[in-house]
Amino acid sequence: MPVDDAGPLRTPVRRGTLGVIATGTAASGPVLNGLRAAAREHGYALVVFSVPGHGRSAVPAAVAGLRLQGVAGIILLDPHLFAEPPPVTAVPLVPAAAADQYDGARRATEHLLDIGHPTVWHVGGPEEAPIARARERGWRETLERHGADVPPVVRGDWSARSGYRAGQSLAVEVRMCAVFTANDHMALGLLAAFAEAGVRVPRDAHVVGFDDVPEAAYFAPPLTTVRQDFVAAGRQTLAVLAARIDGLAAPGSGAVRAELVVRESSRPTRS
Repeated sequence: MPVDDAGPLRTPVRRGTLGVIATGTAASGPVLNGLRAAAREHGYALVVFSVPGHGRSAVPAAVAGLRLQGVAGIILLDPHLFAEPPPVTAVPLVPAAAADQYDGARRATEHLLDIGHPTVWHVGGPEEAPIARARERGWRETLERHGADVPPVVRGDWSARSGYRAGQSLAVEVRMCAVFTANDHMALGLLAAFAEAGVRVPRDAHVVGFDDVPEAAYFAPPLTTVRQDFVAAGRQTLAVLAARIDGLAAPGSGAVRAELVVRESSRPTRS
């Protein structure tokens, strides 16, 4: 069934207003911030509709609510919300562009191998999260390509607290000397646990995160991490959606390249 049929959903379309459907966590995160910045550049206003974190069934109601506000197009901020097939709507509906999560994890893992580590441990995000799975796959397959052992994943939930617990378990692992964490907040907790256990970074171990949150440069030590260009991803999303709104062929929408930012947490300083 189409989400918008006859009746009150036939609100005049405001071409400068776009809708965004996000989960509770993404509704205030860096992906949305990058999209807002790109929207400002192009004179768009955004209306954000937050839905439960794990329910595709909420998307049709969110689309209907945004149509009542007359949006010209809709962006699904979280990839897992873009059901197959996507809901049928009278306005264009596109997924948000994102950085290449797999390639970012590959870069992080290869960096640690290149500075001499025989393998790399991984603090992964929630198994149900698509980006966590992509980052874990990039880490795992990179180790396999290099003929390195693949240690068991230490599972976190994106929070600094879960990173701290992971750090406590890894600090007593005698084979551990390099860790790739699936996000910077877990890396923060991991660094705190290492410091308490007497594991000195970067002298005794090297750590790499993912996201390059604004605070990453001020961690103790400053964190090597994978930077995602959220504004570039926002621009790409808007270009695709604008083309769809105008009935034109959409430009290419491949993943945005991720960049490794090397800081003190992975400097090869050990003797």
